[in-house]
Amino acid sequence: MSCMLRISGRRLDVDKLLSHVTLKPTQVYRKGEPVLPRTQPDGRKLKMSGIGFVASGADFDQFEKQKRDAISFLKSRATTIRKIMDWPGVEGGELDFGISERDGVVQCNLFPAELLRLAGGLGLNIELSLYPPIEEEKKRKKPTRKSRLPHVPLGT
Repeated sequence: MSCMLRISGRRLDVDKLLSHVTLKPTQVYRKGEPVLPRTQPDGRKLKMSGIGFVASGADFDQFEKQKRDAISFLKSRATTIRKIMDWPGVEGGELDFGISERDGVVQCNLFPAELLRLAGGLGLNIELSLYPPIEEEKKRKKPTRKSRLPHVPLGT
C-alpha cells in the first residue's frame, strides 16, 4: 500500500460516510482515539477522524506504477471521490505516495500534469513520503514497510 487516498476532518462521521460509498477502506480512525493505542492508551489523542483507501498497491520502489495506478484510480472513481470530498465534515484529502529514498543521489520525483489535474479537480493534495531503503531499515531493526501502518494525520 504505497499510494493512499486519505480523507479527514475534525467533525467527520466516518461510519456514516462509509455507509454511503462503495470504496472499501484500509484504515479508519476517529477523533479522540489514542495516537498510540497499544503502547499509550491514555496518551495523546487524535484531533481528526479519517479514512484511508489504497490508490495503488505498487511497492515503494515502483513510483512510476504508483502514478499510473493513481491516475486510473482517480478516473474510475471520480464520482465517488467527489461525493466523499463534498461530505459534511470532510476538511481535506490527499494522495500520499510512499517511495524509497535513494541514498547518495539527487532525488527528483515528477508528477505528470494529468495526475495533478485529476487530483486538483477533485480537491486533493498530493503528498510524497520518503522511506529509508529496506536495507537501511534492517540495519536499524525497524519493521518492514509492509508492516507499517499508513500515515495518520494528527491535525492541528
